[in-house]
Amino acid sequence: MEFMTYRYRGHVGPDDNIQGLHTDIRPREEVEQWLARDPITTFECFLLDNGVLDEATLGHIKDDVRVEVEEAHTFASESPSPEESELSKYVFKEK
Repeated sequence: MEFMTYRYRGHVGPDDNIQGLHTDIRPREEVEQWLARDPITTFECFLLDNGVLDEATLGHIKDDVRVEVEEAHTFASESPSPEESELSKYVFKEK
């Protein structure tokens, strides 16, 4: 499967793009057009319309994903920061 998608959020933080009040270089209409054809929402509709999933099953999947993301966020938030000597490790090919 190939999903043609679009970056909705900015690269620099919560005050960029549609997350905050900062104006993006992309026209608002362009962002809205892409939001209207979001591949995840489109695929969900396809699965529901074709009887592959029902609303309850889709809800369970979303709940499971939400829990997994929340657990990963908690783990990352509670983990110690890396030592300064580790910051560039695994970023470049070792010589």
